[in-house]
Amino acid sequence: MPPITIVFFGSGIAVWANAMYFAGIGADKKEGAADPLKSVGWITLVAGLADAAQAYAIMSNALAGDASILLAGLVSIYAAFFIFLGLTEIMGLDLRPLGNVCIAVALVPLFYWDFFSGSWMFQSILVVWAIVFLAITLTAYGKLSGKVLSVLLFVTALYTFFTPAIILATGNEIP
Repeated sequence: MPPITIVFFGSGIAVWANAMYFAGIGADKKEGAADPLKSVGWITLVAGLADAAQAYAIMSNALAGDASILLAGLVSIYAAFFIFLGLTEIMGLDLRPLGNVCIAVALVPLFYWDFFSGSWMFQSILVVWAIVFLAITLTAYGKLSGKVLSVLLFVTALYTFFTPAIILATGNEIP
């Protein structure tokens, strides 16, 4: 299912860029130079817009059969998050309101548990995403360090985005 592969790769790149930033790698702003967070924001915004386009493709072309609307809805939740995060980073806005949004983004997808019955990997991804989105909330409020969040984001990029994308890109099904 190519749209999902695109979602996984694009979102994975955005999560990776944010992980690098929170790890402090390429995060220091040089005098007279562009703010690296704005660059991360553009990467994140593009991923969110691409996810939104893929959600539309999944739904309008019924790429997941009868489950297309449900799957497109789930992709849309993450698309909206990445769009909001990208804009927040680009514009240098307060991250706390986005942290508040992350509580919903952490919890609502858990209602997709039965949608992914029979796929231990997708179900485990839902759990990882719930933990990470709650961690983003804690980081936005200064209760969790950016370094700890960066580790969680690296794991998220590798396990929940790149691994499924590679599985699908090699013609296999996600277990």
